[in-house]
Amino acid sequence: DYGYALVDGLTQADVCLVNSCTVKSPSQDSATNLVKRAIAEGKPVVLSGCVPSADASVADGLDGVSMLDVSQIDRIVEVVEQALLGNTVRLLGKKKVLPSLELPKVRKNRFVEIIPISGGCLGNCSYCKTKHARGKLTSYETEAIVQRARHAAEEGASEIWLASEDTGAYGIDLGTDIAALLNRVADGLPEGVMLKLGMTNPPYMLAHIDAVAKVLQRPNVFSFIHIPVQSGSSSVLQAMVREYTVADFERLVDGLRAAVPDILVATDIICGFPTESEEDHQESLRLVEKYKFPVLNISHFYPRPGTPAARMKRLPGNVAKRRSTEMTQLFDSYETNQHLVGRELRAWFSETEVKRGQTVGHTKGYIKVVVKQDDNLLGRSVMVRVLRATKWHIEADVLRTEG
Repeated sequence: DYGYALVDGLTQADVCLVNSCTVKSPSQDSATNLVKRAIAEGKPVVLSGCVPSADASVADGLDGVSMLDVSQIDRIVEVVEQALLGNTVRLLGKKKVLPSLELPKVRKNRFVEIIPISGGCLGNCSYCKTKHARGKLTSYETEAIVQRARHAAEEGASEIWLASEDTGAYGIDLGTDIAALLNRVADGLPEGVMLKLGMTNPPYMLAHIDAVAKVLQRPNVFSFIHIPVQSGSSSVLQAMVREYTVADFERLVDGLRAAVPDILVATDIICGFPTESEEDHQESLRLVEKYKFPVLNISHFYPRPGTPAARMKRLPGNVAKRRSTEMTQLFDSYETNQHLVGRELRAWFSETEVKRGQTVGHTKGYIKVVVKQDDNLLGRSVMVRVLRATKWHIEADVLRTEG
C-alpha cells in the first residue's frame, strides 16, 4: 500500500527489516548477526519482534538500529521511512491494545492465512523469555478473528491457521473459550477452506477436551494439535513452573485420541534442563516411547537472560548432548505412517517443492502428502492413493481431481 516491495536478498534491499524471535539463544543470535551484516553493508536496519521487546538492553549494542516493540507493528512504515532518512527510531513502549488484524500483509504462502488470536500468556515458565516480550494474555475479539478468516478466504486462502503462545487460554480475559472460537470460525468458512489449531499448553486446554475434540472431528478442521509437554518428569515440570503434571498431559492426549482416532498430536521436549536427573530423562524417554508422537521437536535447554532458570546451575554440556541424542534416536526408531499405505485419502494441497518436483498437501489428520507436481492442485483437495510411507510424509498418486 505504501509502495515498498520485498526483495530476495540483502544486496538488493534499500532497508533491512529483521523480525526476531527470543525463544532460544540461537534464534536471537541469528537475528542480531543479520542486523550486524546489514550494517556492514551500509543498509538502514529496523529490528522488530520479540528480541527488542523482551530486552531493551539489546539496543545498547546496536547503535543506529531502529527498533519496534511487538505491540507497535502498526507503525512499521513510519519507522522504516525514518530509517531511510538516516534517523534512528525506537518504539519500545508497550501498547495495551493489540494491533488490528486487518493490517496489510504479504503471505509467505498465498494459500495459508495465519491469524494471531491473542498476545501474551497466563503462564510463568521459569525458562521462557517470550513473556517478557508479549506480557499477559490479551485476546482478540471473536468477531474480529471470524472476519479476518472470511476476508482471507475471499482473497484465496485455502487454509486458516489460528496461532498464539497458548491457544488453550484464548478468551479467558473475554469470558469465552477456544472451543467457542473454533466453532465460530469453522461455521464461517466457505466450503473447501480448512481450519488448523495452533500450539496449546496443557493447563487451560484440559477444561475443553470434549468440546475441542468435537471441533477437530468437523470435516473442515484438521485433526491436529500441538501440545508441548517439555518433560516426561513431573518434578522437572514443577521446576519449569509448567503448572501441570505428566498425568495431566496424558489425560489430555488420551482424551483427544479416544475421541479423534486419526488426530496428530505433536509435542516438544527440552533435554538437559538444570534440574533434570538421569531418571527424569528416562521418564521422558518412556513418555515418548508410550505415545510415539509423529512430530517431536527436540531441543537443548538454553538459559535465557533474566529468567529464573538462567540462575540455575547448568548440567554439563556433554550430558545434555547425550540425552538429546538418545531422544532423537528413540524418535527415529519408530514408524507412524506405514499403516496408511494402500489407503485412499483426501488431501488438501497448498505448496510446491520445486526442487523435488512435488506438490505438497496434508490429510485430514495433517500428515504431509507429496504427489507429482501439479500446480492445478494448489488451493484444492483431491482423493489420493498412498503408495509409500516415510518417517516424515506419505507419497501418493492422485485419483480424482474434482472437489
